[in-house]
Amino acid sequence: MGKLVIANWKMNGDLNKVNSDLSYYANHPATNKSNVVLALPYLYIVWAKHILLNNSLIRIAAQDLSHYRDCGAYTGKINGSMLKDAGVNYVLVGHSERRSLLGENGQILVDKLINAFDNKLVPILCVGESIFNREAGDYLEFIEEQLSGLMQIPQLKEMIIAYEPCWAIGTGKIPTLLEIQEVADFIHSYMQKNFPYAKIAVLYGGSVTSQNAHEILAIANVNGVLVGGASLKTADFTAICENV
Repeated sequence: MGKLVIANWKMNGDLNKVNSDLSYYANHPATNKSNVVLALPYLYIVWAKHILLNNSLIRIAAQDLSHYRDCGAYTGKINGSMLKDAGVNYVLVGHSERRSLLGENGQILVDKLINAFDNKLVPILCVGESIFNREAGDYLEFIEEQLSGLMQIPQLKEMIIAYEPCWAIGTGKIPTLLEIQEVADFIHSYMQKNFPYAKIAVLYGGSVTSQNAHEILAIANVNGVLVGGASLKTADFTAICENV
């Protein structure tokens, strides 16, 4: 499998767009690949997986899952077992927007990761620093702290770490290639030291476009990209997928 390209639609789209975009992706050679992953809103996952992508190679991710590890009286929550039942392969955990808007950190993310592992979903743990950490020079320590919760997870066998500097998400700003490489190397080193038995991939996310994807994907320890705004435009997302 080549490097991963994950589209995070966030809270965007409607049935017309889902039908149009996914039908296009399922029939285009650049996007109908098993290393292309679509993180859709919950509402469209079953329709996408079992109707529009039924005969395609494209994988599905959820944008989140519950930190309650058992099904029960948790109105509005979605358990990992439900996602697996719907045909989901991957799930985002700790996206910077959920950290900043909903205050998700610490144990709640550990519980979400365990929920994913318990249900044989591959989690995509998002980590990244604010502009304050970047300017203060302690961004690697900050990212290490975000990764430290993994020590509580005995069943860690395969996972994805997405480096998304908060100051680059939706802003059009992007770290230099050397800055991305430094953090990707650091994450790989940390994970190899602490989880040498696990299969790990490191992605970059943050203002990824069809113009810069080729350079980012060429970085040795970057195993793919997490695409936000550009994933909502079929031409741009297809162009990014042509790089893998």
